[in-house]
Amino acid sequence: MSAILLSLPERDVTDVPAMLRNLADKVEAGEFGDAHNVAWVIDCGNARIEVGLLGQCGELAPTLHYLLALGIRKVEDAGT
Repeated sequence: MSAILLSLPERDVTDVPAMLRNLADKVEAGEFGDAHNVAWVIDCGNARIEVGLLGQCGELAPTLHYLLALGIRKVEDAGT
């Protein structure tokens, strides 16, 4: 399994709903292959963080943890 870090254009980053629609359009257009899963983290403000997983998986918690860990690794490796 491999992961691709999505680069969001800086100009639209503050418009979260618009960026999510843009991401959905790209998924629907096949830019991410079959796009089996999407792991998400939302900073709701006031020290509240929500996480979740969309897609096809047998085990929610292990799959979510694995995808988030892969994302962290991608971010860490991007600086090298």
